[in-house]
Amino acid sequence: MIELIPVNHPTKLNSDVKQIYEVSFTTDERRDWSQLTDLLQNEQFSLNEIYFSHQLIGLISFWKLNQFIFVEHFAIRDSEQSKGYGTLVINQLLQKISVPVILEVEKPVSESAQKRIRFYERLNFKTCSGDYFQPPYSAKKNKVEMLLICYPNEISQEEFDLVVSEIHRWVYQFFEYFTTKIHQ
Repeated sequence: MIELIPVNHPTKLNSDVKQIYEVSFTTDERRDWSQLTDLLQNEQFSLNEIYFSHQLIGLISFWKLNQFIFVEHFAIRDSEQSKGYGTLVINQLLQKISVPVILEVEKPVSESAQKRIRFYERLNFKTCSGDYFQPPYSAKKNKVEMLLICYPNEISQEEFDLVVSEIHRWVYQFFEYFTTKIHQ
């Protein structure tokens, strides 16, 4: 049985979560560890350890924003991948919420990125049309070109702009996109 265990304080984090996080995401695709643990006090943010049969197998973090849930990071430990756990986790998350779900995926430039996109498509996620980048997490990091995908329905260009503005503003504290769109 899959369990999502929310963590609300750094001292309650399983010590292996950091290793899974750092191995699963490139430096530009993740926060510094201290930035992540600081977010545990933010009511909009939820970091969940994923367990199967009482064994830690991954993590999922998401933001409860105004009209949707934004999944910031989702990773299953390498040794536990391709066993169906990812599908179980996403289905469990989708059953618990009643608002759309948005998340970022890498552009399909590698086999692993293509596989990841197909995984979400099998779960009925739709690729959003529109240019998107993940803002840099800090001055020492780079922005990352990505795609946004959404569940359960496709979104219009106007909705896309609003979604991007909200993600950039609340998740990344990045106001350039938000300010540019408002003044157009």
